[in-house]
Amino acid sequence: MLGPLKSPGWNSGRRIDAILLRKLEQLPEVSAARKAVRLWYVARYYRGSQLVWRLVSLARRRWLRLTGGRRYARVPEVRVEPGTAGDLALLAERKLDERSVMPSRSTAEKLLCGRYRFLGFERTLPDPIDWRLRDWPDAACLWRFHLHYHEFLLDLMAAARQSGRSSFCDRAWDVVTQWIEGNPLSDHAVLSDAWHPFCISRRLPVWISLWSASPPDDAQRGPILAGIFRQARFLEDHLERDLGGNHLLENARALVLAGCFLGVVEADRWRRKGAAIFKEELRRQILPHGEHFERSPGYHAEMLDAMLDVRDATRTLMPDLSALCAATAEEMAAFLDGILHADGDVPLWGDCWLLGAELLQRRLRAAGVSPRINHEQRQDARAVEKEPADGQDARASQKATVRRLGDCWIYRDGGDYLLWDTGPVGPDHLPAHAHADLLSFEASLGGRRLFVDSGVCGYEDDLLRRYCRSTAAHNVLQIDDADQCDLWSRFRMGYRGWPLGFRSGKAGDFHWAAAWHNAYRRLGVPTVGRWIACRPGGPWACVDSANGRGVHKLAFWLHLHPDVIAEQVSDDEVLLDPGARQCRLRFLKAGQIAITDGWYCPEFGRHLPAPAVLWTASAVLPAVCGWSLSWQEPHQQSRLDVSEPGKATFCWGDERILVEPASASTCG
Repeated sequence: MLGPLKSPGWNSGRRIDAILLRKLEQLPEVSAARKAVRLWYVARYYRGSQLVWRLVSLARRRWLRLTGGRRYARVPEVRVEPGTAGDLALLAERKLDERSVMPSRSTAEKLLCGRYRFLGFERTLPDPIDWRLRDWPDAACLWRFHLHYHEFLLDLMAAARQSGRSSFCDRAWDVVTQWIEGNPLSDHAVLSDAWHPFCISRRLPVWISLWSASPPDDAQRGPILAGIFRQARFLEDHLERDLGGNHLLENARALVLAGCFLGVVEADRWRRKGAAIFKEELRRQILPHGEHFERSPGYHAEMLDAMLDVRDATRTLMPDLSALCAATAEEMAAFLDGILHADGDVPLWGDCWLLGAELLQRRLRAAGVSPRINHEQRQDARAVEKEPADGQDARASQKATVRRLGDCWIYRDGGDYLLWDTGPVGPDHLPAHAHADLLSFEASLGGRRLFVDSGVCGYEDDLLRRYCRSTAAHNVLQIDDADQCDLWSRFRMGYRGWPLGFRSGKAGDFHWAAAWHNAYRRLGVPTVGRWIACRPGGPWACVDSANGRGVHKLAFWLHLHPDVIAEQVSDDEVLLDPGARQCRLRFLKAGQIAITDGWYCPEFGRHLPAPAVLWTASAVLPAVCGWSLSWQEPHQQSRLDVSEPGKATFCWGDERILVEPASASTCG
């Protein structure tokens, strides 16, 4: 597991935290004191090895600038390793098969005209390509990275296969040649993107796949093989051990693939070094239930792809590593399949983007997992939801299922789906892709997304990045307008909270679960709890509790998909229409209701206005609040009974369910 439910760091440093957390709230954002406190948290949570490797990385970059990369100038006679041709061809086939579900042909046509589109922004580049983007000095760092990943070359190769036109394939190898000629290590500017270890790690598998699918002309082969050798040697010297996480796994994948592809003396060392990293990092990064420890479904899917690449490439030379990656890929695919929405795509936890249901299905099958929801089932679910219920549950033939998958509580009933994340925001030493979203959830109704997380728009340090990571961008209870975690810079995190426990059960027809976190302890709110209950045919209910003393502002956020129509119909009810069926959102405690504006970012570079329902109230703690969602006719009244001290009871018609346990202290 990622660690104990209550971080040992909190226990050992609670006196220092008690001072720092109270003071930090009053400090200006850019004050020297605030910066010092944040650096203290970096030193506290980041591993000592990370800081050491960071110093080593900076020293190596300095040495590169002084020497101009002379170490990588000399290249031995390089050839392709013939013994792995079949394995790498299998890898290339899988890559191109996945590309066939994307608009590769139209993308390839644009590339022939010099039009490059990444992260929602399209730019026309000259030929030869200006890799420094001198005409686009404001281009985002991630856009530059995508240009140097060269993954768009797979679109050219896929289009060549689909159309039979050699011009697509020729253009792909021309781009590779231009990159080699335009990015010499003697130019210091190439170190920030072209020769960044992560870019090399994403680029080398593409070049190797292209070669395995359709090798270049004889005149191009020598320089390209030399280019692959130089990059692999450079990568071996500049592994991203200071960052770790998905970056280090990407480094290891590229090193293993280069070792399997090239027939040189160094190849065996690259394979062994990459294999050692994989074996060590898989124990750290893949949790027992198959989830990648950064807890972003997008990066989880990327790491699943890395497992499949190494599995295929090492079948002949390193069968033990291939078997390990095959088993790990199957576990990761099973977890991914378990959390998919009714539309077959991922939830937008942390830094995550929609991947496409068809692509995900192919990747799951490649890992040996039959997708739980295929295209036909998704269409059937939507068709059933459109049929009139006539006072009956339209999904009576569907059996509701509840499961706990790692830290996820998952409820499914036909096209109705609720996914609740009760785990930590991410690893303490690597919060780069974590959001302030403890106890957030997503939900679909009738196969259509209803409650959504805000996703990710980009990695620039701008207002959208700050919004997407903030507590107000997620479906959670917010206290005193404060974030659960101190999110700063693009990928940093200062103080943070942790989940404290979990319980679940069944009461009558209702399946329920409860969890808590301690993210607002600095505000005098030691625990915040959430109880969620779902019943086939509705209603669904959510009750939040805030334990502590004094008067605090409570704000409950519910972010809706852009397609959802929301209309407030009374002081305590909002009518929601996601397109499948209308439903009523009823708030169970008195407060102010507003339908406000939020942002939905389903992919990089794309942010869509979306409605959000906001409930606010000032309350004396301890306090509870909540809502219910129903869609049957006639609608029964739901309410929350708090007449008995220390207890809350959810009431639906004649059914009464005790919201328990009352506090985290009663939870194991």
